[in-house]
Amino acid sequence: MGEHDRDYMQRGTSIGERLLTAGLVFAVAGAAVWLIRGFRPRPDRAPREGSLVVNVNAATHEQLETVPGIGPSLGARIVSGRPYQSVDDLLKVSGIGPQTLEKMRPFLKVDGRTVPR
Repeated sequence: MGEHDRDYMQRGTSIGERLLTAGLVFAVAGAAVWLIRGFRPRPDRAPREGSLVVNVNAATHEQLETVPGIGPSLGARIVSGRPYQSVDDLLKVSGIGPQTLEKMRPFLKVDGRTVPR
């Protein structure tokens, strides 16, 4: 080892150099995460299943389908049976029985606006 190498090895690093290195590491990691997220395909902007409390008298088909157990055909039958006075009136819709309704009940209402759950 030369004299310059020996001095460098003994000198160590200052707090400023350590902070600068840590900052650069975090910046590179953050940029990598940002790039990876930026290139990932984005899902539809449709609400996720179970993310809404839906007014069955005013909800769109898309909103109704966020309720667990409601698909396109059941959603269409719900829309065609409007208006409903209570959530229990959904028992009149073909494909909705007492057990199904109890699973859906936390996600349903008959008045007001559809809101996030």
